[in-house]
Amino acid sequence: MFKNFILFFVIISLSCSNVEVEVNKINTEKLIFMLKTQDIQLIDVRRLGEYNHGHIEGALNIDFYKPTFVDSVNKLDKSKLTVVYCKSGNRSNKSALIMDSLGFTEIYDFNKGMNGWLSSENSIVRSDSLN
Repeated sequence: MFKNFILFFVIISLSCSNVEVEVNKINTEKLIFMLKTQDIQLIDVRRLGEYNHGHIEGALNIDFYKPTFVDSVNKLDKSKLTVVYCKSGNRSNKSALIMDSLGFTEIYDFNKGMNGWLSSENSIVRSDSLN
């Protein structure tokens, strides 16, 4: 319960603050380049059903709406280059802000999300066909 309060407080504080916290945004081409040339943590913050329906290869699913979100994110390597994405960029932007507040040193928001990934005709991994 306390962790949910912290998450809520961080989101409210960031959205009500006069100080603009800038999140590094990347496009599809930059993400493809990073995937090919760097060791990154790729985090999909969509719901599990969305993730299972199709995600970028190598992505770890951490549901933004789950009460365990902050705990799960805190288990990641905060010093490692991290890219976060969702469907369209809303949840990933909020996630990146939270991750920044938790001390991640290099965080990027793939702000086009799965919509942008699919519109560029990139491949996805499906897990729902296994169910």
